[in-house]
Amino acid sequence: MKKLNFSTFLALIFSFTLLNAQNDHSDKDHGSDAKFSFLAYGGIGYAVVDNDNQPNYNLDANTADFLLHYRIGKRYGIATGIGFDQLNGTGFNAGGNFYHERNTLRIPLLLSVNYNLSPKVRLVANVGVYGKTIIKDEYSFVGGTIDDVYEGWNFGLQTGIGLSYNFNHKTSLGIMFNTQGDFNRIDSDPNKGIVDEQKITGINTIGLLFAINL
Repeated sequence: MKKLNFSTFLALIFSFTLLNAQNDHSDKDHGSDAKFSFLAYGGIGYAVVDNDNQPNYNLDANTADFLLHYRIGKRYGIATGIGFDQLNGTGFNAGGNFYHERNTLRIPLLLSVNYNLSPKVRLVANVGVYGKTIIKDEYSFVGGTIDDVYEGWNFGLQTGIGLSYNFNHKTSLGIMFNTQGDFNRIDSDPNKGIVDEQKITGINTIGLLFAINL
């Protein structure tokens, strides 16, 4: 899945570049002069769960970000808002085989940059930190279900790179490859029968980016 996502993304970048190679590459701002814009991103991919004492495992991932972006000059900006991550899949630990579902709420703070490849197409990228908390955590074993195994806030690094097509001075649509990785581990509740520390070392997704100037 990792190789497929990254190869697909590189192929899309290459195709867009070839199609626009003969267009104007100037640094002129071809969009709106609006300082504020609303960004929405949704992606699918996979996540890597890194346990301290138990085996690591992978989960399917669905992500969604809703951000308010403030433009600084022609190329730079800052953005913040909320993000949601939905993870699910199978794994194994001391309790046996399980099906794991987790939903998290994320608050990112990002620095963004964009570069005009043509009058209509832009290369966009962002990097920043986030705080994240678990809002649902469910492990389903053969003998039953355990809820809220892990709790608390953790922090991490978020990056993204993609291509955006400007339909007009107000709206644009593109494709984006995003990654997330936690800095710190969170503790399990020992009363739930799982004693461990855990973090998500990688959420890698590819999906659509939508932007509208306010």
